[in-house]
Amino acid sequence: MARDNITPLQIVGKIRENQNTNKTLKSLFAGQFLGKFSTDELNGLKKSIDKIIDKQKQAEVDEHIDYLKSLGYKVSKK
Repeated sequence: MARDNITPLQIVGKIRENQNTNKTLKSLFAGQFLGKFSTDELNGLKKSIDKIIDKQKQAEVDEHIDYLKSLGYKVSKK
């Protein structure tokens, strides 16, 4: 895999190959892969990951709200 030709799908595939059953990264891979990043870079990655997680959670909530509304329920936030 040449550096210039790495696609996001290839990165995702490699990370998934190196996950444990509980979805954490295997120790060796984490050390070799994440260990290459500086603390600032890791914090930046973490912030980006947290933002994506928040967006996915909100999308799931919106999906449930839409489903309940389709059944005739009135949905409001407390």
